[in-house]
Amino acid sequence: MRPPLRYDRARGFTLVELMVALTGGLFVAVAVFSLAREGTTFHQRESRLATATFSGLVGFQRLRLDLARAGFLSSPNVRSDPSVCGYAPATWADGLLEQLTSLKVVDGGSATNPTLTANNLAPDRVVLAGSFASGEQFPITTVEVSGTTYRVYLQPNSGPIARAGISSNETLQAVFGTDRGMRIIDRTGRTHFGIISTAVWSATAPYVVLKDSIPLTFRASGTTCGLHVNEVGALANVVNFIRYDVRPIAATAAYDQLDDAYAVVPGFDTDRTELVRGELTATSTVDSAAIAGTEELVAEYTVDLDLGLTVVDTLGTSGVDPVLTHLRCTNGVGCEAGTSLSFGDFGGTSATPATQRVRGVRARLAVRTRAPDRPGPHDDGTRLYRVALGAAGAGPYARVRTFQADVALRNHSGVTW
Repeated sequence: MRPPLRYDRARGFTLVELMVALTGGLFVAVAVFSLAREGTTFHQRESRLATATFSGLVGFQRLRLDLARAGFLSSPNVRSDPSVCGYAPATWADGLLEQLTSLKVVDGGSATNPTLTANNLAPDRVVLAGSFASGEQFPITTVEVSGTTYRVYLQPNSGPIARAGISSNETLQAVFGTDRGMRIIDRTGRTHFGIISTAVWSATAPYVVLKDSIPLTFRASGTTCGLHVNEVGALANVVNFIRYDVRPIAATAAYDQLDDAYAVVPGFDTDRTELVRGELTATSTVDSAAIAGTEELVAEYTVDLDLGLTVVDTLGTSGVDPVLTHLRCTNGVGCEAGTSLSFGDFGGTSATPATQRVRGVRARLAVRTRAPDRPGPHDDGTRLYRVALGAAGAGPYARVRTFQADVALRNHSGVTW
């Protein structure tokens, strides 16, 4: 039988050993906790950066595709286009259609913002014109005067009508929306423009009503161009005006769903700005409010939008290649490379623009992370790496991701007038 255990001979931890073990364990716990905290912080920072990168990339792709579509089924410059019939500024309603160009670039034209101003940033604004609602040209049968308006009758049993899925007032008006522009190419190839009042669907005779604010020219004795009442074989399409700019939208009712997001990072979301896309009416200006329901948040936390133009400086003669020049102005001060060309002349903002000579757009979009994560600035004067979120340009600083692309304006290809 085993003898009973004698307690006076049992071994245990001394008080010193216990204190050493507790102290060592405490150091290990602190190290593990610090490592976990740093790992979590690093993950959050990189997650915010990844989110900014993805958001900026998606927004930039949208911008790039819309830039490439500028001038599609429209005119590079209605004031100089030799195919336009009846252009008369004195009788056309003022607005974007009366001054139609593929693009209007306003250098530094986005709304001012304290944070951006403190970082010496003045994002551009651009208005693009073209057929963005549909890629179809719709055959028409008749153009007639109806009281103080015009009616353009469409062929109901045509391929474009079927491909666009038009079978009701709603679907017809989704393409030919009120206050948008319309372009008509008559049977002789001449171009006419009008402003849409409404569109009416009928399975036998759908039609689009045009306002008389831009009078259509009809063929008459002594005229060299004009529409006939019977215009079977002519084509019509919508002309939209799309604006991109950078501005705060915290107080915009259409974006109330972002209210919670604005409260998450107190102090750094107050002056946040976004890249916003919206559609304008044919009688708007570049500063007008967008059509209700057309504004979209394209890229969050956008801090800069910069646009440059590649233009034909010299059109050239037979056997001589044209000369291309890249223009990039800074806040309306002047253009690079010491060129004497006027940015406004090619940006569609002057009285006599030469926008038809634009061959490409160099677009640059910069977005920041949601929260600051850098103690100091990093800007070499030519590239933007961080922006200051503190008062008057002070820290802390948020990292920036920049996207850039040269976009060819294919709809200007071959334009030599």
